[in-house]
This record gives sequence, structure tokens and C-alpha cells, in this order.
Amino acid sequence: MGYSLQAVILAAGKGERLRPLTDNKPKALLPLANRPLIDYLLEKLEKLKIDEIAVVVGYGEDKLSEHLKEKNVKIIKQKEQLGTAHVLYQAKNFVKDKFLAIYGDLFFEDDLKDFVELNKTTVGIVEVEDVSAFGKVEISNCRLVAIKEKSESGRGFVNSGIYLFYPDIFDAIEKTELSERGEYELTDSIMKLKDVEVKKLSGYWRDIGYPWDYLDINLYLLNKIGFSVGENTEMWNNATIRKPVIIGSNCTIKNCVLDNCIIGDNCVIGEFSVVKRSVVMRNTNVPHLNYVADSIIGENVNLGAGTKIANLKFNGTSVKVNIKDKRIDSRKMKFGAIIGDNVKTGINVSIYPGVKIGSNTWIDSEILVRKDISNNVYLKLKQNIEEEAKKLV
Repeated sequence: MGYSLQAVILAAGKGERLRPLTDNKPKALLPLANRPLIDYLLEKLEKLKIDEIAVVVGYGEDKLSEHLKEKNVKIIKQKEQLGTAHVLYQAKNFVKDKFLAIYGDLFFEDDLKDFVELNKTTVGIVEVEDVSAFGKVEISNCRLVAIKEKSESGRGFVNSGIYLFYPDIFDAIEKTELSERGEYELTDSIMKLKDVEVKKLSGYWRDIGYPWDYLDINLYLLNKIGFSVGENTEMWNNATIRKPVIIGSNCTIKNCVLDNCIIGDNCVIGEFSVVKRSVVMRNTNVPHLNYVADSIIGENVNLGAGTKIANLKFNGTSVKVNIKDKRIDSRKMKFGAIIGDNVKTGINVSIYPGVKIGSNTWIDSEILVRKDISNNVYLKLKQNIEEEAKKLV
């Protein structure tokens, strides 16, 4: 490129649909194959030789700012979370001319080399099997006609969350009114611009909207990487490793089964435990006789001996999950539990498919967890024991 180009990463959102995974960290710091999501975005921008990069932070700004302090980026703080248009508006004084804007909860393969060479305001679009979760993009002759928010279903093109803007986007934002959900939507601002083009992006693309999206991206990366073991990790001779598997540093992998899974740093997977198609974050113990499948386990979790997570419903229907007071269909026949940070379970705890267990929660022994558990709860088992006097003969 014979000109300067800036980039803005929008990473201020609360990630409420991902709770409890985002209780203690912003989405941009969620690990993908044991690396923070935002590092993948920054790596892609570095390959494009972007001149200046800004990251707009909000929720979890202290942790994200700390992570970014050694990187060559400008940190811009959003004091209130008022929508995607408001997030971008915080970068108004940073932007000089044409710039790339990217949502901070995306993972995608397109290198964007052709995208940044365009000379008009452009919305990156991707084709998906079902547009209902994203909002359908209507186009005509490579021009944007409309963005319909999460209404229609079926195959079609959706907004990728990757844009090429000019400073006139900020004028459009200033004219944007609050949406029905009380936020300033960037898509509304875009529709106020004239002559907006679209460009189809290639390769894998996924936004981390729901916990199962997060799991899918990790499993996609896992299949690409194949096999990796970090430094100072001890693997016992009778451990069964069914690749692809990623294991972090300083782990102890005892006589267990690891099958198509990602294990974070400083984890212990103990005897006769099985972990498959799952993400286990750092500093977590899966120590004895545990079964973890199609699940996401947060940081600093300790599963008691015999704790097992069910991942399949008897009635043959897909697993549904409670997301922000709504019952959302994951469209997955196999999906286990979502466990937050600092959770402890006692021995022989059983957890139903699609259950969420909040951060800092303790679950007593022998409990069957059929419903979501909030943060900071100590769940105890109440027993009624009857004693019958026996006559000794």
C-alpha cells in the first residue's frame, strides 16, 4: 500500500450472552487455542502493515489494557456502553482518513489484503447457512441496500463486522437515534451513508455470540493445529491422547483420556478422567473419574472425584441454553455445561446438558444439577434421614 491506513478494534462490550465465561474478563481476552482472541486480530493487522491501531475498551478495561500495554496500540476508553456506534465514535479524534474497523469478538481467515485496497465505504459480508442469528444483508450490484436485524431465516449474506470507513461515518453516528433496545447501532449509522459497497470475505468466519460459538471456534483451530504440548508438561505413560489435542504449559496429564480437546496452562487431568470436544481453561483440575464432553470449563475450577457432565438428551432433541432470560436453541445434539471461574464441585456431582454454573460457586457432593446456578452460590444437599429402631433378637 502506498498510503497510510489506520485500524480500530471495537472491544468494549460486556459479552453478556457469554456469561459466565465473561464474568471476569472481556470477550477479547477469551482464549482461543490458549491464545487471547485479540492477539489473533492484532496479528492479522500487523501482517497488513497497518500504520496505527486503536483498541476501544470498556467492560474489563483494566485487564485488557494490561494485556495490551506491551503492544503498539492506542487504548481508547468508552465510559458507558451505549452500543456499537457509540463505541466507534470514541475513536473520532484518532482517525485521520480511511480506516479499517473490526468488532473485537470475531475470528476470521480472510487476510483483508484486497479489502483494504478498496476506495469506498465498504461492509464486509459473509455467506452463512442461517441468517436468523445475525441479520440478513440485502445487496444490489455490490451495493448495500439494507441490513435486516435477525428476522428472516435461511441461507444468505450477513454483516461480518468488518468495515472500511471514512471520517464521514462519525457525521452519520451523530445523526443516529437510539434503537428499540436503547443503543446506538452502527448498522443504523451505516444506512445513513450514501453509496456503501459490499465485499464478500473468504474463508472461515465466526463471531463469538454464544458459548457454543466459542466452543466451535476452538475446535476449528484445534483441527488446524493438530497437536501441541507446552513447556514443562508431564504426561504419564498410560495417558491416552486422541488427536487433535492442545495441552498448555506446566500441566500434569495422568492416566486419563484426552480426545479432541484443549487444555490450558497449569492444569491437572487425573486418573480415569475423560475430556473430549471441550475447552478447559488454565489452573483447572479434572482430577479423578471425571467425564467432561462438549463443555467449556473456566479458570481455577476444581471438579470433585466422580463429577460428570452429561452432553446428550434422552429425547433426541437439541440442547437449549438460558441466555439473558431466554431459552436459546444451540442447535447441537451434543452440548455439555458452561462453568465459570473458581467453581468447585464435591464428589459425584452430575450436571445436565446446557447448564450454566456461575463463577465462584461451590456445589456440595452428590448433587444433580438440572438448572443454572448463579454466581457466588454454595449449593448444599439437604437430606432427611429416618432411623427405625430395631428389636434385637
